[in-house]
Amino acid sequence: MKLKSSDLASRVMALRNHSLAPPGAVLLYGQDQGLVLAAASALRQATFQEEFADFNLETFFGGDLNAERFLGSCQSYPFLASRRLVLLKDADQLSTAMNQVVVQYLKRPSPSTLLLVLAGNLEAKSVLRKGFEASSDGWCIPFYPLEGRELRQWLAVQLQQEGFQADEDALHYLCEHLAGDTRNSRQELEKLILFMGDQRRVRLDDVLAMVGETTTYSGFGLAAAITAGQLQEALAILDKLLESGEEPIALLGVISQRLRRLGLCGEGLAQGKDPKGLAAQLQIFWKEQTLFFAQSRTIPARRLADGLLYCLEADRQLKGGSETPIPPGQVMERLVMRLASRFGGRRPAASYPESLSARP
Repeated sequence: MKLKSSDLASRVMALRNHSLAPPGAVLLYGQDQGLVLAAASALRQATFQEEFADFNLETFFGGDLNAERFLGSCQSYPFLASRRLVLLKDADQLSTAMNQVVVQYLKRPSPSTLLLVLAGNLEAKSVLRKGFEASSDGWCIPFYPLEGRELRQWLAVQLQQEGFQADEDALHYLCEHLAGDTRNSRQELEKLILFMGDQRRVRLDDVLAMVGETTTYSGFGLAAAITAGQLQEALAILDKLLESGEEPIALLGVISQRLRRLGLCGEGLAQGKDPKGLAAQLQIFWKEQTLFFAQSRTIPARRLADGLLYCLEADRQLKGGSETPIPPGQVMERLVMRLASRFGGRRPAASYPESLSARP
């Protein structure tokens, strides 16, 4: 059964009041994993007796799902409780065969088990998604990134629940800079809440002090500056991130992921694929799509391939694979210089000085 995310609150309330029979299975999926996890928590609280979790809760993961164990768990009887809860996480990583196993189970789900399936983005043609949408005893609920009024309302509610009231200009700034996955937004709000202390009114100055650089000075901002060929900006962002304690290997992962996604996007566009479909498939945030599509169209595949080779070399150096150990920060500085120069249309130097402290 296909439902909207806005339908969930009333159904959870009905489950709590016992005026609605619990479903046999629920699929929660989408780009906003913060909302997915919040929905899973609400359903769990409404349908499951936590005091018996040791006996009646089992968790599986899509990447290594064992069909026999999974089906055995779903079909087991609850112990000292009315229902079991079976969690299947990372369902977007299910193999073709395991997708079929789950869909077949939906045809005759156990009446004493709630199967709660969590996934990232699923295309319309997904076997799992189609199976849940066609199920008479299953719910299928997508969660997309909040925008505009919905995001503003979510931010206001999150702050109100913690006892804070935000000025209008502060809320407006938060909307502009915390759009995307609410899981990440929640982390930034927690920093803001700690910063506020006993002061209950959130002003724009408070937000600027804590959130002002969140979007720009992030791994994503670094990767975007690199592929735009903005060398000085990329180096400045890298310095900020390293000073704040970001792990070089994690930043390298973000950069590599952007290069791979740009390559996949460029290939898809060349094949005439729908840009909206590509954006959903590659999980490109809506505010980033204009820049991302422009870069995927203009950056040659050869440069992206070269960039991935540079990243591979940096990965080896960070993991101690070079004969002469190089400090992690210096490895990342060299990588950023090589990549930004390459994407900026400049030929990167064959080698870089051991110390980059003298750069402008």
